[in-house]
Amino acid sequence: MNSKISRSTIGKVSVWLGLVMKSAVALLLLKVTIARAAEESTETTAGDANVPLEYQDIKDNDIAMDRAVTKARELLGFFLAALEAKKPDTDEFEVKKCFIDGDKVEHIWIRDVTWDGKAFHGRIDNEPLEVSNVRLGQRVTVTPEDVTDWMFVKQGKLMGGFTMRVLYSRLSPEQKAEFEKQANFKIE
Repeated sequence: MNSKISRSTIGKVSVWLGLVMKSAVALLLLKVTIARAAEESTETTAGDANVPLEYQDIKDNDIAMDRAVTKARELLGFFLAALEAKKPDTDEFEVKKCFIDGDKVEHIWIRDVTWDGKAFHGRIDNEPLEVSNVRLGQRVTVTPEDVTDWMFVKQGKLMGGFTMRVLYSRLSPEQKAEFEKQANFKIE
């Protein structure tokens, strides 16, 4: 009996396993999205402590925000590759997670992000307004399926930050100008 497996067979199995994993992740994300869809949440913009934070109530039927979360999840691999590459022209790596406290829901940015191969770890970057089960600076763990957005700064430009882009697009010209004066990155 020949116990050798051809490279072609290994490649086919790898592709099949990749498709199975993508399907499993998609189903898990769908479950999480459906479970949270009936809830109203609060979004906070990321940034350093000097940038005024815009807290906005986001309705459960906000299509632009739903699309932003979907895009962030689809492109999470890009964020992870940049985080692991640790290039000198990139910094400010953050992920956003939905925190639930009873009937209160709040999406909060996590700073000082690291990756252990299974989950992200970091510290709460915003003072929570709605939830009381986390606090500013608290160390938390975020699984990939719990990420609702991600961002980093590359050569002074925002990368990712899909929910932040939605919120930014809703600011008045005066609010945008104020944000741009204080932010350490440009939104293009």
